[in-house]
Amino acid sequence: MNNSLKEDLNKGRENFQEYLDARLDMLRLNMAHNFSKVLSGFIIKAVLIFVLSFALLFISFGIADWLNSQIDYAGTGYIVVAGFYIVIMLIFWFSRRSLIEKPIIQSMIEIFFPDDDNFESNDNE
Repeated sequence: MNNSLKEDLNKGRENFQEYLDARLDMLRLNMAHNFSKVLSGFIIKAVLIFVLSFALLFISFGIADWLNSQIDYAGTGYIVVAGFYIVIMLIFWFSRRSLIEKPIIQSMIEIFFPDDDNFESNDNE
């Protein structure tokens, strides 16, 4: 009887250790999945921002040159374009919490704490 109890306890301990190992593996996989989603999203957005910045730069130069030719006063077009960007920057600065911080926080929460039902559907994304 005593021997049977020891075997059952050893089996229970082994099963519990296997369970803990499986949970740790699942946690590692989940963290790797979430980290890779965040990193890939960051890289994609960084490349898009880089390319769009060059496009915006050349469009800005074109608009400034066109304004200079319309006004017939050198440099005025560049001042107008710079003023436009300063206004955009101020609008962005004063609304940064609602435009940037809240969506980023919300997306991080959704990535790192998915619903159990939604986790498997997020794997296909």
